[in-house]
Amino acid sequence: MKAGEIIEKMRNTMRMQRKSGKSVKAYVGWIKKFFAFVAARPAGESWEDKVIAFLTKLAVKDHVSASTQKQALCSIIYLFKRVVKKELGDISSFVRSSLPSRIPVVFSRQEVRAILDQLKGLGELWGMLMYGCGMRLGEVCALRVKDLDFDRRQITIWDGKGMKSRIVPMPEDVVIPMQKHIRNLRAVWERYARQGIPVSVPDSLGRKYPKIPFEWGWFWVFPASGPVVKSDKHWQDPAWIGKLWHIHDSAIQKQIGRAIHAAGILKKAGCHTFRHSFATHWLESAGSAQEVAIIRLQRLLGHSTPKTTMIYLHCIKAQSDVPSPLDTLKEEVKEEFRRAA
Repeated sequence: MKAGEIIEKMRNTMRMQRKSGKSVKAYVGWIKKFFAFVAARPAGESWEDKVIAFLTKLAVKDHVSASTQKQALCSIIYLFKRVVKKELGDISSFVRSSLPSRIPVVFSRQEVRAILDQLKGLGELWGMLMYGCGMRLGEVCALRVKDLDFDRRQITIWDGKGMKSRIVPMPEDVVIPMQKHIRNLRAVWERYARQGIPVSVPDSLGRKYPKIPFEWGWFWVFPASGPVVKSDKHWQDPAWIGKLWHIHDSAIQKQIGRAIHAAGILKKAGCHTFRHSFATHWLESAGSAQEVAIIRLQRLLGHSTPKTTMIYLHCIKAQSDVPSPLDTLKEEVKEEFRRAA
């Protein structure tokens, strides 16, 4: 089987397993790089040695981070295990990238306010959802009308990262602007419904329930500017053509990035920083019950284990009854002069 056929098979396999579009793009990208690297290796070399050499090159020559190298490793393992059905031998001898110990970048409450003040219209709504609910960028993009429950003040997030679903509270400040947006959105849905343009729906629901792609509840809260059209520049699933998808995440990223810059914030931040800030500020509000609140925060964020959530304990504002020596230095000097006099 040729490299192009293997890549196409891998793409289809991942889509059948309901992997996210970003995961498919990342994994396929690594396999393309791996095949390009393998093409220059000796023909008699074993696949295990090729994998070891490729992963070592990433660490030694390309200086990639530990998480990047791990993603490349997972891509290769997936290729052999799920696609070509070939068992790999021992590949543990590759040089590993160093694993830095980092804590998330977090906005202060004043910085969040400054950024939201720079955002207008939908941009402000996106920022409020990410900061007020701790939602990921992709989760904001994929919201549907039926996921909003204004009576109970909650939002249902379906098939988030790791295919986990959860419910998050809807902040009061989001209710009125979201209701206004939904009222305006209904006219957009009616126009597409009259034109017979369906929205994309999960798996085979469209075949099982043909009316679902045209129902108001399944319409995107943030739809794209138009249905998908055939393109020769990018790979597309033929099933996408003619259907309306949600807004592309890059549109939100660009607007949030401009707002961060306009607010004069120098931190290396982006959309996901809102999620980090939500978790940190939520824990700060919990006061002395932070360790207990971790379990609840874990459910709100959709983490698999509390260990992932506990990193935010390192981000909360440090509180200490003991002042810094610098803050007491002047007083100590004054006291020494007073005694000397």
